[in-house]
Amino acid sequence: MESIKLKLIYPEEKIKEPILSRVCKNFDVEINIRKANVQENIGWLELELTGKEEEIEKAIQYLVSQGIDVSPLEGQVFME
Repeated sequence: MESIKLKLIYPEEKIKEPILSRVCKNFDVEINIRKANVQENIGWLELELTGKEEEIEKAIQYLVSQGIDVSPLEGQVFME
């Protein structure tokens, strides 16, 4: 099992969508939210994503395809 810490920044139009719920249903990953701040026009989360490397990569690709800004925390590098 791999684990990566990420920061997600949601644009205003995506804040109310259940995107993380969809990630858990569609990909074999676990999400542990470490910090969050959601306001009316922007939201961000710091979380840990755990699972097999290919499932984590698919989940990240899905988040990006949904317009979420995804970046690694603590100097982590995305898997290729």
